[in-house]
Amino acid sequence: IRDLETAEVAINAALTGHHMFSTLHTNDAAGALPRFLSMGVKPFLLAPSLNAIIGQRLARRVCEKCKAEVALSTDEAAFVKKVISEIPQASGETAPPQSAWKFFKGTGCAVCNGTGFKGRLGLYEILTMSDEVKSALTETLSEYQVRELAKQQGMVTMQQDGVLKALEGQTSVDEVLRVAGEGS
Repeated sequence: IRDLETAEVAINAALTGHHMFSTLHTNDAAGALPRFLSMGVKPFLLAPSLNAIIGQRLARRVCEKCKAEVALSTDEAAFVKKVISEIPQASGETAPPQSAWKFFKGTGCAVCNGTGFKGRLGLYEILTMSDEVKSALTETLSEYQVRELAKQQGMVTMQQDGVLKALEGQTSVDEVLRVAGEGS
């Protein structure tokens, strides 16, 4: 969806009971609502037409053939601790205790062409359109306000999802930083 006309067609279809799936270019799920508003979509039409917004980024998967445990730098460890501490209790997500944390990187092999990565995995966040989010919809709603409201209701950010996947050994912390950044 790139313009008001396309957005209105999609919203009208959703309002008449059709299941709509579409893409909208934003930095994250929270950015979708202000993006729709900046296109000129009326807030009272967004509330009943949206059920959920999914933000995604692709991260490289650590190569299973050359995966090796690594120690995090001081900055990476501080980043991980901060991100883990901010996962909302309402999300139901839990991280293992810090004493059990293990992180991995690929050392590079013939299977991964020396990159240390083989394949990709998604980092996701899902913003559900709760009554609180719907009632907050105004023409002045900011991305920051949406993100904070979603976090209060238990949304796990892409960055948090990435760190949880790094804790599972699926990707590396530096890859999460590259893809999902330090801010969130």
